[in-house]
Amino acid sequence: MEQVITASMPFIVLLVSYLIGSMPMGLLMGKITKGVDIRDYGSGNLGTTNAMRVLGKKLGMVVFFLDVLKGGIIILLIRLGAFEAFEMLHPLLYGIAASIGHIFPVFLRFKGGKAVATSVGIFLFYAPVIGIIGLLGYVTGVKLTRYISVGSTLGALSVLISVMAVYFLGPREGSAYEWLFSMRGDLFLPIISVIGVSLVIYRHTGNYKRIMNGTEPKSNFLQKHKIEQKVNKRSENKK
Repeated sequence: MEQVITASMPFIVLLVSYLIGSMPMGLLMGKITKGVDIRDYGSGNLGTTNAMRVLGKKLGMVVFFLDVLKGGIIILLIRLGAFEAFEMLHPLLYGIAASIGHIFPVFLRFKGGKAVATSVGIFLFYAPVIGIIGLLGYVTGVKLTRYISVGSTLGALSVLISVMAVYFLGPREGSAYEWLFSMRGDLFLPIISVIGVSLVIYRHTGNYKRIMNGTEPKSNFLQKHKIEQKVNKRSENKK
């Protein structure tokens, strides 16, 4: 029995990571604090941007933090040695399981968010410098265009470029800087990055079409000069 548990634990934790990712933090925050379903307002999305529109900046940032934590909590526990008695899978696999859970949550009939914050959490906890570069790419894109989708895409591409640089030129195994960047030749790093970036781009295809049509709403996030935004109920504002 002990051998079965030992052999099964890596996959049990993988399922747990998916279930953690499936937890709709934006929906829960709206229900608990305001008694509203944020899917009924604004863009109808479960992520940080719509949470900010509907619940306000402070609660929106709490949602962002919780979504980031979803992507990185299992990676953090592995780094801290919580599963050292078991032969775990590569840490990034647990992160991508959480992202898939966020996009296809079992608790919401597999209709979830875009996993941008959850994907950020993967890299912030696995290779913090890469995660920070992704955040800087996101901030730059939003600042220059006011489009969250552009920021999300630029952030994802920044991560991918950084990952490829680390894969070929990064610290070698055992280096003091390995925990900041990951290490050279870590094949899971580019593989998971390509999967993550592909998911982000796929989930934003509707946004790209609306940008081209001139119907994508702009954001006040990170902007000095605010534009007037009215958050209508979805029944009044269906696209």
